[in-house]
This record gives sequence, C-alpha cells and structure tokens, in this order.
Amino acid sequence: MTRFRDELHLIAAQAPEVDLAERAVRGARRRKAVTFGSGLASLVAAALTATVLVTAPGGATFSGQIADALPASGVDPAAYAYNDFCGMEWTPKKTPALDTECAQWRLVTSTGGSFRIADALSVYTGQVPERAMNTIAPLTISSDGKRVAYYSDKDQKFAVRDLTDGRIRLAPQTVTQGAAAKNGTVPVLSPDGRFLGLAGRRSSVVDMETGQVTEIPEGWSVRRLGNGGSPVVVGDGKDRLGLFGDGKVTPLNQTSKEVSELSADGRTLAYLDGQELKDDTVTHDFDAIVTLDVTTGKVLSRATFTDTPEGFGHPRIGGWHSPTEVVLSDVLRDTSWGGKKDGMPTLGRATYTIDVNTGRIRKLDEYTYKARSGDLILPGF
Repeated sequence: MTRFRDELHLIAAQAPEVDLAERAVRGARRRKAVTFGSGLASLVAAALTATVLVTAPGGATFSGQIADALPASGVDPAAYAYNDFCGMEWTPKKTPALDTECAQWRLVTSTGGSFRIADALSVYTGQVPERAMNTIAPLTISSDGKRVAYYSDKDQKFAVRDLTDGRIRLAPQTVTQGAAAKNGTVPVLSPDGRFLGLAGRRSSVVDMETGQVTEIPEGWSVRRLGNGGSPVVVGDGKDRLGLFGDGKVTPLNQTSKEVSELSADGRTLAYLDGQELKDDTVTHDFDAIVTLDVTTGKVLSRATFTDTPEGFGHPRIGGWHSPTEVVLSDVLRDTSWGGKKDGMPTLGRATYTIDVNTGRIRKLDEYTYKARSGDLILPGF
C-alpha cells in the first residue's frame, strides 16, 4: 500500500501551519458486523468520564487531565479512540515533546469509560520535523469493539489486545519503529478481531491465535479481512482491488481506495466510486456506492448518493449497519474557530448510513473533541 491519506485534511486547512498525520489507506483500518450495527448503538450511547467534558453525543473536549491507564482486564467494548496531541500546537518546524502520558491514545468504552492505552504507540517519536506527516502511529478497533490493534514500541511488534480478558497477542514479525513508519504499516482486523493484516508496502495476514503468517504477494496490500481469515481483499498502489487466495491474487477489475467490510456471509463488498485525482489532488470526490460479489467479481448494484446532508463531502466507509446499509464517516469541520491561536477547534467525525440500493444517506451521530490536531478511530473503519 503506497498511498497515504490525511484523515483530517479539511480540519488541517483550518489550522494554519498544522500538518495532521497521514494514515496509510487501509480498507484497512479498517476496516470491519456484533456487526457494526450494534456497535454503532454503543457509539451513540457513549459519554466520557470526568477526564473530559462532554460536548456532543459521543464527543469530548480535551481538559488537560491525564486519563487512567487501561485496566488489565474487564474493559467494556470500545466505542472509539482518539488522540489530541495533549491539546498542544505543533508545526513541522515546531514539534513539542509528545512522549507524555497525555499524548497516548485514549479509548472510550460503550459505557462511558475513558482510558489511555499506555502500551500503544501514539506518536512516532523518532520522526523529525521534515517527516511530520507520519507522526501519528496507527490504531484499529474491531467491529465488535472487543479488540484493539496497535504498534507496541517496547516489543517492536504489532499487537492485538482483548479488552475483556486483557490478553495481548503479539504478531511474530519484529518491526522497528522506523520500518513501520517508512513502510506505512497499519493494522487491519477481521471483524471478530482474530486475524490481523499488516498493510503497507510489505503486507501479510497473521492468525493471532496460532501465530501463522501468510505473506501477501509484492505489490499488493491487505484492505479487508473476513471472519475466519477469508476472504482477503487486497489492493495495489493504484487502488485496484483483488482477491487473495492460494498464494496468488485474482484481480477484481474494480478500483477504489474506500472499501467496506465484507458482509456477514463473506461475499459482498461495498466500495465508494467516482473519485478522480490529478497529481494526487482530488478533483472530484466520491458520489456513488457499488456492491460487488467478491467470489465471482460480479457487480451487484450501483447507486448515486442522494439526500446528501449538509457538510458531507469526504467520506470513509466502514461496516454494515443492516443488510442493505453501510456506515460512512466524514470529517467534521469547525467553521467557528477561524484559525485563532487563542482557542482550539472542535475536531472529530460524523457517522452516516448509506443504502446500497438507493444511495440515500442519513446522518447518525457526531464524535468530537477539542484540539488543534489529532485523530479519531471508530470500530470497523
């Protein structure tokens, strides 16, 4: 996976001199079905603890306090995770010290708990200002919210943590922090959290129960994983999609950098279509959703976006909300801040559903926090 994405590029445009961390395209991150429907109900109900101030349903305002470390076990399913850079201002020429506890990834549970994930690298601390666009280290939440995948700096391996029993499973491959940043490696979880895809310029799939590693052919990278580790949907540097199996990739003759989780039966994939690029600049964004039977390569449906809510414009795609609806998320834009340095904008994402047959989009909820830059991760994305 060679293309990188700035998940909050519109917010960055509002904050002069702030470059937000770009994340490798994952269909990954993916990436994810309790499926996402019931997981989303948890998201809607989530509220933060006293370490933050509630600003919107599921949202939070940075308060300058350090959250408690994630308990060893017995943690409720995750609603989302976020990183707010401790509310500090930073630019490629002025990077503050980010090796503090408040800079760690924060996980918010479906019952309102807020904890920092102490063993998950949140910032590539070895990065220099000239490479600031790769600062945020990746984190992924399984669709059911029960497992979290991240990079463990002390182990120099990617890890999957079970929030219920607290067990941490490490991928067999040793990956230095420098290599993880250089290769754009991000974790991709199957919906049940058992299989871990390491997506990037070098890609593989790991059975986290047995430790078995399956290498993906050069030039292809994991985009989505089905339960049981199959199907394995991959993509290349030009966002062409393929199906991996028996050591080879079968092209699907479709192209998109935004692909959903596989449906519950492991056959149907939805992806966003219509985006056009010129010199890596988006000249026309997504305006349609397509479903594909990955076992046959047959296009099942295509629908142009309808009833598009105000402010919707740069979507990402997650899991299935119902048999005919997929969840989308989009950057929230704070137009009130105006770039003033005496205050912080509201960052975050909004969630929507889209009907794959009609293209109808309806808004679900918003998840926000106060910071000058950062990232917010939802289950299944």
